[in-house]
Amino acid sequence: MIRGIDLRGAVSVNMITMIGIGPLITLALVLSYLNGPLALIGWIAGALVSMCDGLVWAELGSRYPGSGGTYVYLREIFGRNGVGKMLAFLFNWQFVFYATLLIASGYIGFSSYAAYLFPAVGSSTFAHNALAVGMGIVTMVLVYRKITVAEKLGFVFFIAAVGTLLLIILAGFSHPNFHQAFHLDKPVAFGVGFLAGLGQAMVITMYDYAGYSQSALMGDEVIDPVKTIPRSIIISIIVLAALYVLLQLAVNAVVPWQSLAADPNSSSAQFVAATVVSQNWGPMAAKFVAFMILVTAFASAYGSLLGFARIPYAAAVDGEFLKPFAKLHPTGRFPYVSVLVIGLLTLPAACLPLTDVINWLTAGIVLIQSIAQIFALFVMRARGDMPPFRMWLFPLPPLVALVGWILLFVSTGARAIVFGIATLALGAIVYLITASTQRVWPFARSSHSGGDAPA
Repeated sequence: MIRGIDLRGAVSVNMITMIGIGPLITLALVLSYLNGPLALIGWIAGALVSMCDGLVWAELGSRYPGSGGTYVYLREIFGRNGVGKMLAFLFNWQFVFYATLLIASGYIGFSSYAAYLFPAVGSSTFAHNALAVGMGIVTMVLVYRKITVAEKLGFVFFIAAVGTLLLIILAGFSHPNFHQAFHLDKPVAFGVGFLAGLGQAMVITMYDYAGYSQSALMGDEVIDPVKTIPRSIIISIIVLAALYVLLQLAVNAVVPWQSLAADPNSSSAQFVAATVVSQNWGPMAAKFVAFMILVTAFASAYGSLLGFARIPYAAAVDGEFLKPFAKLHPTGRFPYVSVLVIGLLTLPAACLPLTDVINWLTAGIVLIQSIAQIFALFVMRARGDMPPFRMWLFPLPPLVALVGWILLFVSTGARAIVFGIATLALGAIVYLITASTQRVWPFARSSHSGGDAPA
């Protein structure tokens, strides 16, 4: 594969995946769980957990800088011929559900916001779904090319995405009402109710921060990955945390938060970013920003498909996934089979409700990726295997990330939790049946049993 992604490109890929349309259509949802200025706590808490988890990614990514991310980490740390083989399989199994739902959420958000410019889209379920599916097809076409071209497109989308957030923030701060922004209707009670609201808000904010590890998924195409991957993760989280806090503050300073929290699914809540611009700069500026929001949504889906397609490819190259996924395009040298398959699977998911998609994708990946990966880091450290990049204040960051992910998982709701556990259990059954047939762990003959030593 071609190493064509430098630090600028790695940060760009991370941030276009992170930003998307998520924060622009979920601000009201965060307000409904944490009223008024308390919503800022949701964004800060999400950034804290993201940074702690990002440091886990940074360490593991510097030690195992190839493409694949969690798949590689679990396999190498727990043994290629031992339990690591099963964990790697389960990750790839769950990743199919996660990638499909996450990319589809960008398509859904794109179609929902398009209703601001084209009201007919909002009044017709068929038109809404058709536009979402059409966006998915266009995304596949643009990702289907060699990485040096894709990296340049990624940087253009990065400028558009960050520029859109900055325009909305500047519009909000051009005529702000800070008394309104920081006003609480009643004193804060930091009890069980607050923690429950914080957990639900973090489901949303962590969804909006998701994507900071995208560069780690593409390690084989990153220039000097041992240094570039950790730096790109840390820079992306810091920059975006500042933008999200400013964005929420700008919205609260223009639109009364009580109206948004009362009905987060209303049209005014869904289009609150355009509303902020319209009130302070006029309707024409609001339409331009709405158009840029659509570009941002498209950029996120583009970045997600670009990175996610590398994981099945990496697994297939190692003989742990279907062989066709290991194929590279003869001239572009990119995993074209993986791009097509994942891209096509997202299309039917683009017709699902956005809230369900967010909860289900979170519950579907937390156990085998976020939590298992944190345990893998501790195992690696316990063996004395010190990666080139080592986080500060260890073991505090991974412990904070672990608590945050557990809180997030239990806050997704009963149906999402059942979905996550059931799909994971089904994957375990499929693995055991396959392993029994192929005579691999835990059914390997004695001469091949056990796990490998850490790589």
